[in-house]
Amino acid sequence: MNKQRFLPSPPSGSFEEARNLIRGLPALPSIVRYLDEYDDTIRSVRTADAQWSIKSDTASLKIDFRRFETDELILFSKHFFAFALSRASCSTVRQLYYGLNHWLDENEQIYDALCLRPYDLAEYWNRHVVAANRPQEQAIAVKWLLYFMCDMAVGHFNSLYKDVVKSLPFTWIAPYKGIANGEDILTVAQECDIVRHLDAVTEAAVRNPADVADETLTKACLLCISYQHALRPVQICRINVEDLRFHEDNDGEMVVHLIAYRAKKRDANEKSPFVVKIKADWTPLFAEYLHRRKLGPVWQKCGDAGGKLFSLSRMVIINVIGDVVEEITGERRTATILRHTAAQRMADGGASVEEVAEFLGHSDLDTCLTYFEASPTQAELVNRAMALSPIYSKIAEVIATGVIDKAALIGLPADQQIGGIPHGVPIAGIGACSLGQALCTKNPVLSCYGCRKFVPVSDEDIHRQVLADLRGVVQFFFDEARGGIQSQSYRQLASTLEAIQSVIKSVKMTGEVPV
Repeated sequence: MNKQRFLPSPPSGSFEEARNLIRGLPALPSIVRYLDEYDDTIRSVRTADAQWSIKSDTASLKIDFRRFETDELILFSKHFFAFALSRASCSTVRQLYYGLNHWLDENEQIYDALCLRPYDLAEYWNRHVVAANRPQEQAIAVKWLLYFMCDMAVGHFNSLYKDVVKSLPFTWIAPYKGIANGEDILTVAQECDIVRHLDAVTEAAVRNPADVADETLTKACLLCISYQHALRPVQICRINVEDLRFHEDNDGEMVVHLIAYRAKKRDANEKSPFVVKIKADWTPLFAEYLHRRKLGPVWQKCGDAGGKLFSLSRMVIINVIGDVVEEITGERRTATILRHTAAQRMADGGASVEEVAEFLGHSDLDTCLTYFEASPTQAELVNRAMALSPIYSKIAEVIATGVIDKAALIGLPADQQIGGIPHGVPIAGIGACSLGQALCTKNPVLSCYGCRKFVPVSDEDIHRQVLADLRGVVQFFFDEARGGIQSQSYRQLASTLEAIQSVIKSVKMTGEVPV
């Protein structure tokens, strides 16, 4: 075995003192147990082994203690990782291991830490962390190491100094900077691309399931869960087959519920299940996927996944979501960005901090404040609903540019000519439906603008009149809600007005282009 070379050992006095302190640690337990939440299994490592293999969420971390020169350093590092495994999730232990990689190889710093007096702690931290410009993950890992020394009463430390260790400063990287500047939020065009893609795959699955490949179907289901419900890849990979459930509502329509579990919780009691509802339009995706899954693994990528819904590891799910979004939008956007976007949609739509926190599964409400700081002001929300905001008018670039002239519209069958009386406002002659209103499961007129089956009439004045008529209805709902814009009717009207404004711009750009 090739041994890695280390920095020279410190002076013999400090070296001997450190060795004696390590020898004074209590005996290691023969086995350390931990929970693998992927299959809810208690796993264990034998502390006598020279290499520990920690398996969790389809990933494996190997800690090779043979990297250390002395038996004392091996014993110290085993004590530390046994401590971490008993108090943190496997993902945190993985971060600590990589954060301490260089630190554990630098014997002098380990010995110095073991021999510290409490009054020397600040100077030690400044020299080895602050002045050395240690990255955030390394600083956090070293804090864990010092906290471990306090908990185990190593040397001159005891539990009374835990608060001192917690207060040690380091350069904190703002976790949600990309939300504030918009970099970690999907653009309106990208969201429209994703919705259209899911609609297209769903339509193909309904028309002829055999035309939809296993890979395409699986990717669509993963994208739907990540985009609509902001689930982390680690949550998705833990979903079991029996967690996908189908019901019929009072109208006989199929409803899909998905049971997921809280993730990234320190307390095991907080990792409770919760239920999400798949959008009705995309229900056929999951019906077809479950049918295939019951026959065996669908698009198997990591061996037999047992009772898991997706036969995919956490890392594969991360890569798949990034790949499919890049294929759809032309830009690689991660599952994390989809999660941030879903939360931002809620904040922009008037949801409370508590509602966003519950949606994301956050225990700390302060974590969600970033979404509200990045959200438009109340006046901007009204402008958005009234389709006057220049930001949201850019949606025009993603609306289909095909239009139909009035003469051609009149010549179509009556069922393909769109008309209706939404909220008491008579509207007709706005365009054609390639499907036909009788076969549409949505609310005509209000759902037509922005629908990919809608072909708007090329007369700009008609759309402007619809916009003016519906603005009064939107204002009524806003006034009645006293600014609390969470009603379904309000949101549907607001979305419709945005789409109408986009169609007007589209008609302006394209002119009369008969289809």
